[in-house]
Amino acid sequence: MSHTGALAGPVVDPHVTAVWGKKVALKCIIDVNETITQVSWEKIDGKSSKTIAVHHPEYGISVQGEFQGRVAFKNYSLTDATIILKNVSFSDAGEYVCKAVTFPLGNTQSSTTVTVLVEPVVSLTKGPNPLIDGANRTVAATCTAATGKPAAQIDWEGGLGEMESTSTLFPNETVTVVSHYVIVPTRFARGRHITCIVRHPAFEKEIRYPYVLDIQYAPEVSVTGYDGNWFIGRGNVQLKCNADANPLPMEFMWTRLDGQWPEGLLAVNNTLQFSSPLTYNYTGTYVCKVTNALGVRSDQKTIYILDPPTTTTRLPTVPWHPSTDGTTGLATEPKIINFPTSTLPTKQDDAWGIVVGCVVGGVFLLLLLGSLVGVVVYKRRKTFRGDYFAKSYIPPSDMQKESQIDVLQSDELGSYPGSIKKETKHPMNLISKDYLEDSGKPELNNVDNTNRYQDRYERPMDYHEGGTFGMGFMHDEFYEDDDFVSHLDGAVISRREWYV
Repeated sequence: MSHTGALAGPVVDPHVTAVWGKKVALKCIIDVNETITQVSWEKIDGKSSKTIAVHHPEYGISVQGEFQGRVAFKNYSLTDATIILKNVSFSDAGEYVCKAVTFPLGNTQSSTTVTVLVEPVVSLTKGPNPLIDGANRTVAATCTAATGKPAAQIDWEGGLGEMESTSTLFPNETVTVVSHYVIVPTRFARGRHITCIVRHPAFEKEIRYPYVLDIQYAPEVSVTGYDGNWFIGRGNVQLKCNADANPLPMEFMWTRLDGQWPEGLLAVNNTLQFSSPLTYNYTGTYVCKVTNALGVRSDQKTIYILDPPTTTTRLPTVPWHPSTDGTTGLATEPKIINFPTSTLPTKQDDAWGIVVGCVVGGVFLLLLLGSLVGVVVYKRRKTFRGDYFAKSYIPPSDMQKESQIDVLQSDELGSYPGSIKKETKHPMNLISKDYLEDSGKPELNNVDNTNRYQDRYERPMDYHEGGTFGMGFMHDEFYEDDDFVSHLDGAVISRREWYV
């Protein structure tokens, strides 16, 4: 800004940015108390200058040369000499001067520098090659900021790959920036978003270009629909072939591994319908093949047809509902159903079988009870004879000459101190001949049997407390006629003893 005397110069913007092809305003405000006789704009071209436009209060406005039709004063006032420059080109860049002529102080001026920017042309395109699952590093998308002045700044958002950028400088001082977004393609990246972000001084704000990744892959196939409970007679079942592929699947094909294709199967696109009730013929392994532009993939499912589920048949019962005619609170009872008479023969046969079984069982039970009674009676009789014989025996009068202690004394008495042992014949010689020989009971004539009974019942009578012999209780002080009972066979049994 320059000054003439004490006159202040016009107010201008020292630096102005103009965008190529657009318009720009060059501000010039003249705030003085003097009389303004003329305002004008000039452009410095090297060491010389050229007039662009002049505003005179009497002669009006004049635009010179190449600026005609592109330059105009914003207002008609002399105090606001702002001009509008349209269709800015590269040649419009440079220094501009706003001058004011006043009276009586003279001329005053201020300058501004115009920089012409070239707004880049931004574009976003997909990579030159398709993104295929499993391939090596591939350009997913390309973002270009062409012929910008200065060079544009490009960034990416997405976090899936890396950026590779190049720049090209042209003679008109514009720059083209090309940025590639490179990824390793995987099917899991399909549908993910990436964004190209371009920043440039000519932009009022950054430019954002989104892009959706398109990853191609062969079909991913799975067969579903079999729950493991397919049994004979079951209907309305099907297998479904699920395929995920890009590009979309072109063809579905159903086959069976063993080559046998049973009747009743209907293949409709990705569904295999079992239109008939299941039989054992449907057991097998079914394969679904899916084809797209990148290849063929398949999945299989082995089907096992089970036996029909068993059910228990129960007799039908109808719940009994009480009458509501004035009666409440009655317990429910099962209603008896009269079965058809055709079932009676079968029931009669079952009844006869039960009767016969009961009769046979009763006979067998009676035989068993009879056997048990016989055994008990035999045992009692045998036991009675032993007990009977064990009692004190009173032989006939001709056999009472010797003491009975000699008859019933056992040879074992000699082992006790003070015992008296007499040399006598075997005690059995005194009683076995006349008593034991019974023609009606030959089993008692055996001497061994007699000795066995004697051994069993004589031992408790061998000795008494205080060392007296066991037969001492038969002396006169204990023997009374009333205490013994005589039997027809000559035996005497005490009333005081118990029968066992």
